[in-house]
Amino acid sequence: MRANSSDPGRIAFTSGRDGNHEIYVMDADGTDPTNLTRDPAYDYLPAWSPDGSRIAFDSFRDGNWEICVVNSDGTGQARLTTNTYWDFLPSWSPDGGHIAFVSDRDGNWEIYVMNADGSAQTRLTDNPANDAAPDWSRLGDRLAFGTNRDANWEVYGMNADGSGLADLTNDPAEDGDPRWSPR
Repeated sequence: MRANSSDPGRIAFTSGRDGNHEIYVMDADGTDPTNLTRDPAYDYLPAWSPDGSRIAFDSFRDGNWEICVVNSDGTGQARLTTNTYWDFLPSWSPDGGHIAFVSDRDGNWEIYVMNADGSAQTRLTDNPANDAAPDWSRLGDRLAFGTNRDANWEVYGMNADGSGLADLTNDPAEDGDPRWSPR
């Protein structure tokens, strides 16, 4: 997040322009597109750290989806998750210290959290249904996410430690992909 609202910032995006899906950044006006990842595997869904110094993303580098990070200048590329299961959809905590994500390592999609260096990976949800698309509250004390645990996709909320689970939408229509307001 940028303190100066007149600074248009940069945009991270996925592109296959070099024959493979990679993570790029560009200026807000579309100039200076730069490939950050340069890996033969598919890289998708970039997520900026709150201070703009790092980007977390999904990568198919070992034959399944893992979460990787790269500095915003393309240096310091690292894989944060390394297992035989899918880990995807990273979401940075507002202080940049943690990343929430989705993993199927327990047989279905669950919400996990880890330190920003990949350590202390902890499952927050435990339900036979699928939980997906976690997003942090601006204070970092809560997460919202989509789930089909009620036989219908709903938006749920919980405390950052996984406690205090609540159905926030409870509607017969499908609800999902929540995103907290920055204010």
